[in-house]
Amino acid sequence: MSNYFKFKNNDKIVNYITSYPYYNFSVYGAKVYLNSQDSYSGSFTDKIGEVPSGHVSLYEMNVDRDFSAHTYDSVTDTGIKSKIFPFITKDSALSSFGTVTTNSWNQFSYGDIITGSYPLSSSIVREFFNSNHGSLNPSGSHMLALKNTLNYYTPISNHYAFSSSLGDKAVQKINLISVPSIFFGKKIKKGSVKLNYYLSGAIVATLEDVYKNGTLVQTAGSEYAQSQGSGSVAGVVLYNEGFMVITGAWGLSPTTYAFGDVGTPETPKWLNFAIGCNDGVTDANITPSASFEVNFRGTSVTPNMTLFAHANKNELNYSNNPTYIDKKTKSQTPFSFSSSSFIEQNDMNIKNTISSSFSTYSGSFKKQTFISKMGIYDSNKNLIAIVNLARPVRKKESDEYTFKINLDI
Repeated sequence: MSNYFKFKNNDKIVNYITSYPYYNFSVYGAKVYLNSQDSYSGSFTDKIGEVPSGHVSLYEMNVDRDFSAHTYDSVTDTGIKSKIFPFITKDSALSSFGTVTTNSWNQFSYGDIITGSYPLSSSIVREFFNSNHGSLNPSGSHMLALKNTLNYYTPISNHYAFSSSLGDKAVQKINLISVPSIFFGKKIKKGSVKLNYYLSGAIVATLEDVYKNGTLVQTAGSEYAQSQGSGSVAGVVLYNEGFMVITGAWGLSPTTYAFGDVGTPETPKWLNFAIGCNDGVTDANITPSASFEVNFRGTSVTPNMTLFAHANKNELNYSNNPTYIDKKTKSQTPFSFSSSSFIEQNDMNIKNTISSSFSTYSGSFKKQTFISKMGIYDSNKNLIAIVNLARPVRKKESDEYTFKINLDI
């Protein structure tokens, strides 16, 4: 027997739980590592997530699958499907994938299957912009796309200004680190960004947002690096958008190294920080002694609803469980039916389940049920959650209970 009860205003409390997950990206030899973890091997592949190290799988599809056995052809709709893939059938709804261009979509016939591929992965990316990049590639520069965003934060610090007495970001060299939102959630936590520059395993210099205003200040490093840029601002962080704009051009070591961005070796600078981080630079073009760390905390906000479900006196005292009926009564079935009628028996007795630890004890009849499960429904009576009690709760007619339910939404 289903019993529906409506939650009252005082029975619902909505809280927001904020957490700050920590992330560490290490870059060494044109390879990225996330939280110091390398790829794990499986039964069919050396990368069970089918994504490179330093990446996360966005949907966690195709984990340790044998791709070599996949022979499916979407054109003929034949073959073996050994991997998961998204697909859309072209029809009058005109639905398609966001990565499919209009010209490509028009080449399909109605009824054709348009397929995609998993896994989709994400990681941080470094982009280097040389001098005068704003005039050399005005339509394709990601820095120009950030112009309005950077100017928006100018009241916080003048170092955000796209063009000022501190420099013109359309002209000067720029090192841009992009962090996808899947890592930081709502925003990067202010003051949590810390960049470490290593040479031969030792920290040469460190950038931190010590003032929590988005400016990256060189706070520590070798004697030479500190003599060049101690306390200087080497860039800014766009916390809400997930970008680190690095402009520090002072030397961090008197020794020259190969950094890939230029044809000849140069001295280490913040401009070549994180080189090899998904930027197309290969290991052969980077000095083997250089490595980098990007540390930050994200901000994850999880809505949480606390519900109070009440089991009042004289309620919830009937059960559809077959054992609720006493089979010793003369009728063995609780109802009878035919093509024209459905009749419930009026002589069915409820089984007396009152018990005692004493032998030959016979207690007077009392209704009692055992509450083991609750369903949460929306306003249209759609089941949205199921609550399973660890141990069924005995409910007598004289008892009343309030169940506290926590639900992440």
